[in-house]
Amino acid sequence: MAAFGSAEFVIRAINKTQQTFQQINAGVNDMDKRFSKLSNGLNRIGGLMATAFVGKQFVDTITSFEKLEASLRTVTGSAENAKIAFGFIEKFAAETPFSLEEAVEAFIKLKALGLTPSEEALTSYGNTATAMGKSLNQMIEAVADAATGEFERLKEFGIKSRAQGDQVTFTFQGVSTTVGKNAKIGSNAVVTKAV
Repeated sequence: MAAFGSAEFVIRAINKTQQTFQQINAGVNDMDKRFSKLSNGLNRIGGLMATAFVGKQFVDTITSFEKLEASLRTVTGSAENAKIAFGFIEKFAAETPFSLEEAVEAFIKLKALGLTPSEEALTSYGNTATAMGKSLNQMIEAVADAATGEFERLKEFGIKSRAQGDQVTFTFQGVSTTVGKNAKIGSNAVVTKAV
């Protein structure tokens, strides 16, 4: 028999993966540091933007109140009357679901139309608007239309109207009120229960 010699093989492997993983890990750490710096920068920018936004809102609020105050001075005739009206409106807004701005705008519109924006009137308009799921402004617009003889928008608030000569009868929740065709309700108003 022939004898075969033995052969010895030496296998040498070079672990290049460890070096590659170390390079990847170093790259990830570097990216992490960069993202951290970016995040800090964005946080500072975000803080500055938030501060600017709050500052802008504050300035906008002041500007809005200055405009409302100027409008109140115009429709009431003086700064003193505007101050009195603002006190009344502020109380109204505190006791109702309406914002101060809404209440001031309603007062101004009514006054500009020659209507009396009394506490009783604003409360009635506000209650009707709330009951019908409408804004105070929508109610004031309907009242403004009615003051000029246009009664269509009152229907949105459940108020029916019927004109007869120089009188108008309004019916709301079963109660009818007949008034002269003018913006004043006085001693000529006749209130009756609907049958």
